[in-house]
Amino acid sequence: MKSFTTMVHELHEAKFKLPTGHKELKHDTVNVGGKNVDIVFAMHEGKVHAFVNGENFTGTSPYKDLKSAEKEFKDIKLVMRNMGEEFGVSIEEIVNEINSRV
Repeated sequence: MKSFTTMVHELHEAKFKLPTGHKELKHDTVNVGGKNVDIVFAMHEGKVHAFVNGENFTGTSPYKDLKSAEKEFKDIKLVMRNMGEEFGVSIEEIVNEINSRV
């Protein structure tokens, strides 16, 4: 029998495919306003890219390593949670606002 974590990971992989050439390093989930947001860190050409709900969050400026990406996303996850809980802002609005400033 498969563990719950294994089943969740398999379902996630079935739902989201990384672009060709990317290798998944870490998968994380954060709850924002009652919805789960998937965050995937992937390596491509020596740089770390972050995908939020399947969209490339880093764009043309990837992180130099996983440690720096995780450090920055710790703050981003906190902001996402606070905006979702306190102000009722949807995750789509949060991600679009962040992407427009990058």
